[in-house]
Amino acid sequence: MIAPPAMVRDGDNTSQTILINAAFLQEIKDSNPNLWLAASELRALCEAEHWDPDTTSQALIKQFVRALGELRDLIAFQFGLEESYGYLRTVGPTPQLANASPDFAEVQQQLQLALEQHQRLYLDLCDLVEQSEELQYRGCDRSAVVSFAEQVAHFTRQMTRHERLEAELIEREL
Repeated sequence: MIAPPAMVRDGDNTSQTILINAAFLQEIKDSNPNLWLAASELRALCEAEHWDPDTTSQALIKQFVRALGELRDLIAFQFGLEESYGYLRTVGPTPQLANASPDFAEVQQQLQLALEQHQRLYLDLCDLVEQSEELQYRGCDRSAVVSFAEQVAHFTRQMTRHERLEAELIEREL
């Protein structure tokens, strides 16, 4: 089933309609267990209280560099598939679904938000990768690694909120 469209207006009075193919979007999510495993490993890596006291700060930051780089590549692939096949964009007049669906405006905002989150999450993750590489290059102490782990944990919470939003959109349509 396809969700009610989200309307996006650009400067020349043309409207863009965003539809969600809920079944296909769910299939895309189910088909990438490596992404969910990498995200889970990154969340676990952020838990400073579980770090081995004998592990050096450099060894920890090296783990972050590897985990963040892997997650960045997997998210780029995932978001590309989702935007290509899970979200459908059309250009033209407002579809009749807008008048038939009482929650059209809400769905419209959620679909647009989900797509905007893809870009924001990917860029935030790229920033974290760069920060981790810089920390690895210049060296850091344990408190810097703990502070960095807090930033990464914040990112993982943002990613989880995004996945909940998409799950709600999928469930609404299935």
